[in-house]
Amino acid sequence: MKRVLFTIAAVIFITLLLPLAIVWLMGLGGEENTGSLESGRVSVYSADAGCAEDMDINQYLKCVVAAEMPADFETEALKAQAVAARTYLYSRIEDAENGNTAEVHNGATVCTDSAHCQAYISEEERRASWGADADENWDKISAAVEETAGRIMTYDGEIISAVFHSTSSGSTEAAVDVWGADVPYLQSVESEGDRLSPKYSSNLTLSEEEFKSKIDENVSGTDWTGELVSNITRSDAGGIISLDVGGVNIKGSELRNIFSLSSANVELTRENGNITMSVKGYGHGVGMSQYGANYLASQGMGYEEILKYYYTGVEIESR
Repeated sequence: MKRVLFTIAAVIFITLLLPLAIVWLMGLGGEENTGSLESGRVSVYSADAGCAEDMDINQYLKCVVAAEMPADFETEALKAQAVAARTYLYSRIEDAENGNTAEVHNGATVCTDSAHCQAYISEEERRASWGADADENWDKISAAVEETAGRIMTYDGEIISAVFHSTSSGSTEAAVDVWGADVPYLQSVESEGDRLSPKYSSNLTLSEEEFKSKIDENVSGTDWTGELVSNITRSDAGGIISLDVGGVNIKGSELRNIFSLSSANVELTRENGNITMSVKGYGHGVGMSQYGANYLASQGMGYEEILKYYYTGVEIESR
């Protein structure tokens, strides 16, 4: 009788419990993993509504990806964006758990102001903008988020600052050249596909007087008896780190902000009483280039390869 019972128990284990155990173990180490946090909720401060809202994390991430990247991008690029967005969110959740929340969040974990956190658009708004393609586009973005569920980037076991931008100048910028802090995983890498971006180049031409006036509105102590622009220092990627305007040294990022330029990778030329600023790239240039990621995806790269290309030395793991 004992032998019969043992045999029955063995059959049950082999046919039912063992497969379940294997699936569970594969889920822990596999590429796709839902993760316990993915099914949770997060407090989001709406910059437009002026109040905080408790959101489903899965839905929040879909709305971020829908706002940050065009739905007609390659699937692997959308997955890379989903992981970058999730990594950023998880870092903010970790900050909140440690009692560190930004004042502009008004007590929430994250906000919808793209200048401070990540861009966000509600599903309803995005669907309305897509028109007849709404279902197809939303399903594509949903799949990118769900198929990378729980996946984030880490460096030395710590969640990274997963910054990204639209289009580089042909090479991404190192964080130290833009923000002054050397971050090991935010180094400059070539990004040749960015030249195909519709945002790759732009120009702004002003008269010399308009140029001076705009500088004077934002910079104190200028002296225009000397050179208009001099002592330009550039990064390896070509972005302006600093320059003298009217004899005053300012950062390249300040120049960009003063004239609302697409990036700080600027060539200035003076001709016939005018100043022309020829700009390459769109955004701060640090981390993943979205158009570069789309190009790499079109060349057959998977989302993990794309992320590890733009974020030097990171690991992609499930949380």
